[in-house]
This record gives sequence, C-alpha cells and structure tokens, in this order.
Amino acid sequence: MSNYIIMKKINYLLAIILTTVFYVSCSSDDVQETPNQFIIEGKNYPIESIMVEKFIKGDTPSVFLHLMNITEQDIEAARNSGVALTEVDFFSIAVRDESLTSKTYTTNSLWYEFMTNGEFLGEYNNEQLLMEYETGDEVTLTINSINETNISLDFKVKRINGSVATGSYKGKYSTIEESLEPR
Repeated sequence: MSNYIIMKKINYLLAIILTTVFYVSCSSDDVQETPNQFIIEGKNYPIESIMVEKFIKGDTPSVFLHLMNITEQDIEAARNSGVALTEVDFFSIAVRDESLTSKTYTTNSLWYEFMTNGEFLGEYNNEQLLMEYETGDEVTLTINSINETNISLDFKVKRINGSVATGSYKGKYSTIEESLEPR
C-alpha cells in the first residue's frame, strides 16, 4: 500500500472519530436536569414560578409556597392588560413556621392543596380542586437550599388513599408582595 492510501485511511478514521467525539460532547450539553414539575397520578404539571408569602394570624406564623405553571412575566402582563390568565395550575403548600430554612418539614407542620385549570388575575378563581390535605396523608417538603433569590426543594405527598404526588423545583422565587403589588 502506498503512503497516500494509508494517509487517506488514517484521515478518514480520524474524521469519523472526531465527528463521533463532537456529536457525543454536544449531545451531553443538551441533557438537562429534572425539570421543575410535580407529578400527580402519573400526570406531569410544570412549575414555572414560585411565590413565597409570609402570613401571621394570631400566634400562628406560616409561610405559603405557591407553585404555578405561569411565569412572573405572565402575571405582570395579565395585570397590565387586565386580562385573566387561564388554564393556571396552582399548588400551594403551607409551612407552619416563621421562615423557610434548609431542612425537611413533615406532615405535622404542613398543609397543601392543588388546583388546576383556574383563572388568575390577582386572585385565583374558577379552579378545579384536584387534591387537598386530608387527615392521614403523609407530607414531606425538603428545602435543599434557599437564599434571597433562589430555592431548591423536593416534596412528596402520600395520600391516605395510596396515591402519590411528587415534585421538585430549583430556581428563582419571589415574594407575593414584590410580584403582585401595583407599580
């Protein structure tokens, strides 16, 4: 075999190897972490935003986490236009505590409800209640990390009837006062 043919085969093999390496490295860039979502009875519901609301009634402080399938920009646009957002899924979980910290909260300090297909314009209306806290449910909320702007959390609800709802979120959050007050 001549050197020309050997070099041509080497170049061809090198091209195949480089193309494969390039393809594999680009493909791994496309792999994303678990999306922000909750799963109820096998159906996925995306979480686009979380709003945190501190509430004190008497001696009972609570922090509400409102997980929604709409963004803060959606809310702002609806407020500015006066047109209600529709098909809004809304999962609310209340933590009986003064503030959120990185820890696991369990049933005794939690309450939840999940509503779907509602309308939102400052208030949430015309929703379909999909599930809410019942005595005997096992609820776990783990705040993996939290700072002034970002939160990472996982939750699991095992209902008394045996059905399970799980979810996770990692990203920015805001307080309701910042997101919903008129400008």
